[in-house]
Amino acid sequence: MKWTTSLCLLIFLITSAHAQKNKPLKILWLGSSSTYCHDMPLQVAETIQENVGINIKSYLVGKSGTGFHEYLREDFEAQYGLEEGQTLLDKIATGKYDYVVLQQITYFIADKDSTEVLNATKTLCQAIEQAGSTPVFYEMGWRLQSLNQTGREMILDEAIKYGVNKYAPCSRAWAKVRAERPDLELHNLPDTDHPGTLGTYLNICCFYAAITGESPVGLPANVRFWPRFGAFDKDEARAKLKTLELDEYHATMPEWMQMISAMVSETEIDAATAKYLQETAWESYQEIISKIQN
Repeated sequence: MKWTTSLCLLIFLITSAHAQKNKPLKILWLGSSSTYCHDMPLQVAETIQENVGINIKSYLVGKSGTGFHEYLREDFEAQYGLEEGQTLLDKIATGKYDYVVLQQITYFIADKDSTEVLNATKTLCQAIEQAGSTPVFYEMGWRLQSLNQTGREMILDEAIKYGVNKYAPCSRAWAKVRAERPDLELHNLPDTDHPGTLGTYLNICCFYAAITGESPVGLPANVRFWPRFGAFDKDEARAKLKTLELDEYHATMPEWMQMISAMVSETEIDAATAKYLQETAWESYQEIISKIQN
């Protein structure tokens, strides 16, 4: 009987360890179009899963053209990610996410009246930690304005204040590329509001570093990209959508987002450019982490 009990315990421990190992790491992304464009949350999850071997899933909450501070307003209506009657704080509290990504927009936090953004940062960081999750800052801001630099420093200050050490330094990585390699266009022109193909790849590398703590140098150089917003055949998109079996990530999206995602293309970035973007992401991440840890 003693041997049988010990064997049962051993089997239980092995089974539990196996289940824990295969339990997906869950990331909730709070953001607007510069988060969901080109299915970046999905591409980040796939990149980490394929290169680190972690089972990982991304989930999305938000609304186009907004900042996460607006998600806490009583009259907020999400375009994706929230059930009827559910608040963002409810979703964070009950979702059992490992990480929650906040799209910190440089020119929102650096605005002359940024009180709401700062208060929302505090509220969400506290709610995320109370839920047993870890906040991740997505430093976002592509425009060539002084507000970007001010915003980057303010976002870093908030990270230090709340002990956020998962930090994707996308905005400063973009600034570094623009200073060193102005020949590399990070947008898909004429769209200058959203990351383009190279910009998305740079962001993916930044998130890979932020979440894994490992260098993105050596990652595969392939990236998927959407057609420009409004510049695709909607009838063709609807026809394609009817032939697709939507995965869990896309199934919760509104139809307009599913349509543009159905028109996705894939490209391989040349090796030299990919390596430069990988190195830039890693250098920007190391710079940030050294400041947070000090």
